[in-house]
Amino acid sequence: MINLKNLKPSLENIVSTMANLTNMEYAIFNTNAELVSSTKVYLQRKGRNVHSASIEEVLNQGNVIVNKPGSMMSCLGCRFVNNCPSTIEILSCIKLDGEPIGVISLTSFSQEGHNMIEENIRDYMDILEYISNLISMFAFNESSKKDTQILHKVIDEIVREIEYNYLIIDNRGLLIYWDKGIQDLFSYCDLYTQTIALMFPKDITNWIFTGARQGKKHCVMEGFQGILHSTPLKIEGEIVAYILKLERDKNNSKISMHENYLDSILSKDYEMKNIKEKIKKIANSSSSVLITGDTGTGKEIVAKALHYTSNRFNNPFVPINCANIPESLFESELFGYEEGAFTGAKKGGKLGIFEMANGGTIFLDEIGELPLHLQAKLLRVLQENSIQRLGSIMPIPVDVRVIAATNQDLESMMDENTFRADLFYRLNVIPIHLPSLKERLADIDILIDHFIDKYNGRLMKNINNISKEAIDIMRLYQWPGNVRELENAIEYAMNIEDTETIQLSNLPNKIIKSVNKKIDLKESIALEEANLITNTLDKYGWDLKGKEKASKELGISVRTLYRKLKELEL
Repeated sequence: MINLKNLKPSLENIVSTMANLTNMEYAIFNTNAELVSSTKVYLQRKGRNVHSASIEEVLNQGNVIVNKPGSMMSCLGCRFVNNCPSTIEILSCIKLDGEPIGVISLTSFSQEGHNMIEENIRDYMDILEYISNLISMFAFNESSKKDTQILHKVIDEIVREIEYNYLIIDNRGLLIYWDKGIQDLFSYCDLYTQTIALMFPKDITNWIFTGARQGKKHCVMEGFQGILHSTPLKIEGEIVAYILKLERDKNNSKISMHENYLDSILSKDYEMKNIKEKIKKIANSSSSVLITGDTGTGKEIVAKALHYTSNRFNNPFVPINCANIPESLFESELFGYEEGAFTGAKKGGKLGIFEMANGGTIFLDEIGELPLHLQAKLLRVLQENSIQRLGSIMPIPVDVRVIAATNQDLESMMDENTFRADLFYRLNVIPIHLPSLKERLADIDILIDHFIDKYNGRLMKNINNISKEAIDIMRLYQWPGNVRELENAIEYAMNIEDTETIQLSNLPNKIIKSVNKKIDLKESIALEEANLITNTLDKYGWDLKGKEKASKELGISVRTLYRKLKELEL
């Protein structure tokens, strides 16, 4: 049976809140007639000792109204039998799963309060019922929490000697249980949410949730390459949870990790090939790297390639988008906090991102969004290789490589005093600039092939080609969203396409309209040029002498004039 003493902090909050709202006095007792919580006035007037017979009566009957103190059965033997400070009192039984776990009392020690209760007895009984249900809910949560702790302890003992990494999720993908191996592998996930949607690729989560029976699948993820086993758990024929087991490949060597992540940078472009060579040279360095480039150019892919090609590849890679975390939470997320550091701080405190990434790499995306006061704190970490939790004065040494990325002009921000110059130079030890997709148009073909292969599996399609008209349009498009926009365009087209070849009509309308405008502009310019040449030749004549005079007026050679006449079919 649950003991209400375990809920004392919550009960004190409830009593205090209800007393302020209703201007009445409250007390809560357990089944042994022990006072667990009460208002200060109740404690002063009636003390800690309560007549146990009156509590037993409430536990048996459910609700009791004491409005004739001294002359009621429950008053017999009470020390206040002839001088009860409470002239009216309502008591209600608190139950959990139908079993009594305590009693709550509502009373007043003033005549005005007595009258209020007497005139609104039904309303106050409803208030007590509401509070009883609230306490039952807290008790249920406490009981469930203990059951969960027992379950986790049993599972821990079962899997302690097994090398595999275990994870249990419910049918929505929320985590129920995970062992230390999973915690190490996905150390960054606790920062956001306990759901596998942010842990596994989309095709893997789809495979898990569409599997009605036990199965296994080979997968490659950050820090892991091997077999994922999935076992659905059913109750009365309905899947309620899944047990997931990750079994590493025996030959999962450092070299294979190098190949996987360097090969994920697909390009025939000379500049991109130089970047891949640079990654190999600087991978094992501890120096900071600043990756610049437009949105969608693949800055995080390069950061991952740097980490997984390095000697840190077995340690965490923790990506953080500086634009996505509220400024008020940023410091506690980066550096962690001690217990009691602020209102709402977790018991035992919390690890910060830098501690989670210890021995590995932290990727600070959109570093230009970092507030100025936090830039100073980040600079100190880079200079001293240590962090200081909120609420602590003790430095904690950390060994973390920092890779930052931005699509902003940090040097201009330095001139405007919105980005610290000293931090910029600390981060920009090794700069890597990624070209936009319009600067590497030769890569469009291989990227399209890669995305077609990728989404065939995810969308269960059998598309193996793209029409000449579609690819011509895609080569003419400027791609302001770069590789990410190209991937989205292919995913969109493959969702719409019914044949084995992506047709022009199934590309996003934005791309088709943009290129058509460009083509229309070229045609307009060509028409204007044809009219100018025609009018000039009409003026001087279409014979050789006329063409010589016309070319002179047009500012081109006779040879160029003949070429343009041919191109314009004049």
